[in-house]
Amino acid sequence: MKQQLLRLRRVRISGWLLTGLLLTTLFLILNRELVSGARVQIWDACSFYTPAFSLVADHARVGRLLLWDPWLAGGTPDFADPQVGAASPIAIIAGAIGGGSAGAFRFYWLFIWLLGPLGLLLLARHLGAPPWGAFVVGLGYAFCGFYTAHAEHTTVLYSFSFVPWFIWRFDVALTSLRFRPAAQAGALWGLSALGGYPAIVILGGGMLFLWGLGRCCSSRNRDKLLIHEQPIWGRFKFTFLALTVVCCVGVLIMAPTYVAFFREGLGYTERAGPMTRWQATAAAQNALDPKALGTFASPYLTALKFPPRNPDLWPKTNISMADVYVGVLPLILSLLALSQRPRSIWRWWLFGIIVFFLVCAVGDRLPVRGWLYDYCPPTRYFTYPAMLRGYAIFSAAVLALLATSDLEAAIQNSKTRIWRQLAVLALVASVAAVWVYLRVVSHVTDLGDQFHLGNVHLIGIWFGAFGVSLLLLLFRGARKWLPVLFAILAILDASLTLRLSQKFISDDGRTRLLLSRVDAGHKTRLAVKGFRRELEAPPGFGGRHANNNLALRIATFYNDSTMKNRFHQLFADHAVLLNMGLGSDRIWFTDDAAVVVPSNWTYLALVKRSDELGAPVMIVHSPAQMAKVSQRGLPAVPDKAELTSISRLAPAQRIPVRVVKYTPNNFKLKVSCPRDGWLLVTDRWAAGWRAKVNGTPTEVFGGNFIFRAVHVGAGENTIEFYYPQPLYFALILLSWSTLVAVFAIPRWEAARPAKEVLQEAPVGNAQSQAGTIN
Repeated sequence: MKQQLLRLRRVRISGWLLTGLLLTTLFLILNRELVSGARVQIWDACSFYTPAFSLVADHARVGRLLLWDPWLAGGTPDFADPQVGAASPIAIIAGAIGGGSAGAFRFYWLFIWLLGPLGLLLLARHLGAPPWGAFVVGLGYAFCGFYTAHAEHTTVLYSFSFVPWFIWRFDVALTSLRFRPAAQAGALWGLSALGGYPAIVILGGGMLFLWGLGRCCSSRNRDKLLIHEQPIWGRFKFTFLALTVVCCVGVLIMAPTYVAFFREGLGYTERAGPMTRWQATAAAQNALDPKALGTFASPYLTALKFPPRNPDLWPKTNISMADVYVGVLPLILSLLALSQRPRSIWRWWLFGIIVFFLVCAVGDRLPVRGWLYDYCPPTRYFTYPAMLRGYAIFSAAVLALLATSDLEAAIQNSKTRIWRQLAVLALVASVAAVWVYLRVVSHVTDLGDQFHLGNVHLIGIWFGAFGVSLLLLLFRGARKWLPVLFAILAILDASLTLRLSQKFISDDGRTRLLLSRVDAGHKTRLAVKGFRRELEAPPGFGGRHANNNLALRIATFYNDSTMKNRFHQLFADHAVLLNMGLGSDRIWFTDDAAVVVPSNWTYLALVKRSDELGAPVMIVHSPAQMAKVSQRGLPAVPDKAELTSISRLAPAQRIPVRVVKYTPNNFKLKVSCPRDGWLLVTDRWAAGWRAKVNGTPTEVFGGNFIFRAVHVGAGENTIEFYYPQPLYFALILLSWSTLVAVFAIPRWEAARPAKEVLQEAPVGNAQSQAGTIN
């Protein structure tokens, strides 16, 4: 008997491996043009994420970690930007293997995209869903509106793809009352932060909390789990302890990036501080337009927003934020999960999570996102409320998985209730989808060139789902073919969805040629050649709002930077200040500088005095004062003494220098100064920069709000700026060691007898070892 059970278990594992292989194969086939290079990444994936990956890869290939980037935006602390992925082992390994080409980035991009649906398969197995159900829902999840609409936002995909993985391990912890899976959940959550989008990471912590709370409260399941054998306070106690483990491990792993962000970002960018309530919640800040919920009907409706088509369609919502499509079958199945077990607390809790995230996603059209801002401080650090819809889509996928378990059980019996419910729900959902579709297309002026394909998808998939459901209701013998019929529908749905979404995922024209030119000119050397800086990337490489000059090693003053600084941006309006940092002669000297606090008032005074003289003056700020750069808004009362001192400054002068060494993390120069005074180097300031003047350590001041300044003496001076980050390297070691330890060390709980494990998977039962959720 024992041998029979072991063989059965191996068969089931092989079935799941085949399901994963089939899903991976279909994903690559459907994306074959991206795999072959016939189509390439577009928009932010091309102009921001590809160059960032390229620099991480160039460092990885010479055995270094990326710290400072001297080529973009006058210099940026890339290791402190979570979206660069400088501390992500996945990005580093991918870069080390594939290099920094656009093609290598595409494989990295597709890999992290595929991680999400593969993680959902593992979660499905744990929840007791059948392999065919996991395939159907996983394929819909792979091409849901969150993935296709955010395909350009690589870091959003990176973080979101880890959600089913850490939910899976966390639920294993809850269903088995073990802490090691909780530590693994924390490790995966932390890993999602090392190269991901902060909003998704923060919301992932919230999703873990909501999941755990729901598991505590939903004790009336048909399949009893270990946690439900505990008294209510025992459940809450274990869940709290498990969440604590998740949090501690996760914070340890994400520490390198986020400690660097708050240390180096303070004084460099205002993103290091919380956003205003308006920025975080306003409908104008890419909240989900309630009418955009109609995209559940078809991905074609999102394609109608492809610029410059139909600018009046959901005008305050970007195309990447306007898609809630979950797939036809997953949507019908999620509704079936609720109607099939209307007394299931857990299923209604999942529905409540869907509603919660959707009402938050609409921003300040409803008060919920504002309450989240007021009472949950971490949510003050991100904008774009529509991002929250991703967790609604994930929760809908979980509900759909639960429904596939119900259908698998119903195949073997003669009851017709579930089949009647399936047919009715498929009909209602199809009629609703057609009504919404017709309403949207009748109110737009440009239907584009995919209207016919959109109609085929609408009629073929929605009413195909109804036709299959009706067939299963009327003919009992057809029910054994349900997995095949649903799989065919899911494949057709995914294929048509990708074709309808292709234009806002990839391009086979100008962007492909651009990336080919970038690859041809890619320089892998990390030394900075020359001292010249341009205003922006050459027009043929994207201009001001692109970073493609990075691979070419062309230094620029303006780029697409996530670590924005209002003073840096305002320099564009004042040629006298802007020209300080351009060209080859961009080192300045003065013996008449004012030490002032950086504020909007002192900036206006600097502009006024420089414009009066027709030449820049110099003001400097201590490192402690530079922290004020990250604070938005005007001081209540300007400091009149500071404004007066600025109004009396003499102009600074350019001074010739000899560059001895110029690398990303080290800049050494020699200069002859006429008098004691201040030397202004027009590379950006950050808190981690250190300096030596003639071998003596000296403090690095901020200069003119964004640059570096040091005090120098008369005569010959040798000045060295260097960027040591011992804390960062220590945290990297701690982070990666924790990651390895959590997954590599033997389990610390007492081993359970094989007989006990086998008893949890009896013959004919598809339940996982840890239990099921119903």
